[in-house]
Amino acid sequence: MTSTPRSPPLAYSKALVLTVLFAAGAFYLAAELVSAVVRDRSAEPGWRTALLMLHLTVTLPILFLPPFQFSRRLRARFPAWHRRAGQLFLGGSLVAASTALPLAMTQEGEGRGVPTGVFAVLWFGFAAAAWWCARRRAFVLHEQFVARTYAVAVAFIIIRLLRDTQEWLLPFITMIEVRDVTRDWLCFVLPLFAVEIAFAWWPALRQAAAKRPG
Repeated sequence: MTSTPRSPPLAYSKALVLTVLFAAGAFYLAAELVSAVVRDRSAEPGWRTALLMLHLTVTLPILFLPPFQFSRRLRARFPAWHRRAGQLFLGGSLVAASTALPLAMTQEGEGRGVPTGVFAVLWFGFAAAAWWCARRRAFVLHEQFVARTYAVAVAFIIIRLLRDTQEWLLPFITMIEVRDVTRDWLCFVLPLFAVEIAFAWWPALRQAAAKRPG
């Protein structure tokens, strides 16, 4: 009798992380959407309010998709659904990134528009690269660029999460403006750092470790 192979601990860890990000993303983006609706924006230009609403409306549903897209079992069982959901995620990411850039350039807080603007450009670039790789049937690279796209999208959620805890996490930075900018950079760099470790550095090190010394 052959036993069913168990999923490795890494698979459980990935599922747990994606579930937590899924829940946090839903909570914070829903709260942000409600805040955008009820907040007094009489002093804000109408175009910016409309752009913010479009950005939040598009970003909320696309954050629900990647936890399912990264499951190889679901991809193999429902390939048509995977393609449609992937098109929705990447298309929504392109729209969300396009709206994030002008929002970043008109953001309150000295210096805060720089990290947000840089990563809005990266968000668009990663999503476009993932789409192109899928069209070229380079699926390994496609998965890596989708992970990078999701990492940038999640960073916009982590910013909201750390906004409520930054005084505790960064107590050594006393200037509020400097702390805000530092938080924004960390929120974007750390998720991408984790993706690069998982998809590039760790596999390269394992491959090097498997080789016999000459």
